[in-house]
Amino acid sequence: MRLPFRLLTAAFALTLTTTMAGALPAAADIPPVKRVSCPSVAEINRARPPSEVEKRTLVSLEATPTQCAYRVQGVTEGENLSFGFVDGVSTPKQAEDQLRQEYADTSILFSTTPLPALGAGAFAFSDTGPGALYWQLSPGAVAAMGSNLLWQLDEYVAVAKLFRPMMEVYTIPGAHTVNGRQWRTACEGYSATARCRTDIFATVIRKTPSGYVKVNGWAFNSLTYRWSDRALWTANPLGRTGSWTSAEGRRWRTDCDTATTGRGACRSYLLTTVIDFKGGKYTRADVWVFNNQVLFTT
Repeated sequence: MRLPFRLLTAAFALTLTTTMAGALPAAADIPPVKRVSCPSVAEINRARPPSEVEKRTLVSLEATPTQCAYRVQGVTEGENLSFGFVDGVSTPKQAEDQLRQEYADTSILFSTTPLPALGAGAFAFSDTGPGALYWQLSPGAVAAMGSNLLWQLDEYVAVAKLFRPMMEVYTIPGAHTVNGRQWRTACEGYSATARCRTDIFATVIRKTPSGYVKVNGWAFNSLTYRWSDRALWTANPLGRTGSWTSAEGRRWRTDCDTATTGRGACRSYLLTTVIDFKGGKYTRADVWVFNNQVLFTT
């Protein structure tokens, strides 16, 4: 099956948003993450190599935190493949109902194709011209992808799977598996943003009355304060470069806008006594351990 995709049409473009305004929350007090990690041109071309039907491959990407626009060679305006978020809905079913209502007063046949490979409720929409894929990218955030390339539907699905929420392991509630490692994340409201705790399943060394033992289980990895205005953190040492000692006597260090943190973020480290097993024996050393990160919108 091939959908007659084309460049973003008015019906599709109107559903995309570059803000979180009007979106339904993923939970009562936790707004959805409407930020995307755009796959590279090379990643998409590997997932969908050229064929006899569509020989063109992507050559450029223009990315923002909320949208991805790709072009093939020779195209200087518009885009050949676009990704964005659907405004005003929190599930694919709501997106489908919104589209169905828009076409209710037209003579154009409205039809959808379920896409279970992209998750519950995911679907492809097409009519005589425009078309797009809609799916749940993360709780409360519905993604839409449109194109004018002559790809098969399964090729579009393969490419859609490459789009992931930004910093997914640290900002999206639930269980995650990345590079074979298991993670779990829980988020809660925190001031004007949300704070997420991420644990990792790992081998840790614990002290017992009889000595040290290695235990496999869930261990704290870090806290993440989701994106908020930098101005909210001016009085908080977690939001600016520096070092300090807490009231409990613990030593902290914060780095912001570095190659490690990336622009628009701070990482804080806690001087901690770490137990390791080297040379057949357990050792103790004080090292700086990553504890939390603060993400900024500006």
